[in-house]
Amino acid sequence: MTRLLAAIAVFAITASAAHAEQLIWRFDLSERINVSYQWGWLGDEFGPFTGEITGAKVVFEGYITEGAISTTDFYFTFDVPTLGAQSWINLTGESMGWTGSGPVSHTFTSDEFNGEIREGRFGSEITFCGPAAPSCDGSGAFTGEAYIEFTIEGQRADPVFTSNFDEIW
Repeated sequence: MTRLLAAIAVFAITASAAHAEQLIWRFDLSERINVSYQWGWLGDEFGPFTGEITGAKVVFEGYITEGAISTTDFYFTFDVPTLGAQSWINLTGESMGWTGSGPVSHTFTSDEFNGEIREGRFGSEITFCGPAAPSCDGSGAFTGEAYIEFTIEGQRADPVFTSNFDEIW
């Protein structure tokens, strides 16, 4: 009986591990700046992913400004839904070495945010008026791609929970 239980336990562990796959969560940011985002989970339209974040990438291409602000005033923060040691990304125009009105670009990749996915809400803010430009007199926009992406080793929501049960027998 003990051998049978041990065999069942080994099967259960290997079967659950076999379902893990590499997933990509990507969110394309708005072309216009000065917005905030909030998500209910890290996943897709069917529900949250489970597993671990194994990589992060942020891409800003062709950022330009108009008015009294500079690309130096750019501010981006992202609450990474991870139980890892580092759980937020904070990039400013100054930290990326941006000056003038642009266009400027930056790509940021890191494994610093790796860790188990934290359940629940998370958010982001992107603005052209950081601490150096409190008046916000102007505007900013991306002329190229702008997105955040996480690589995940994990699972999508179980299909039983994503079925719409509309099949006709």
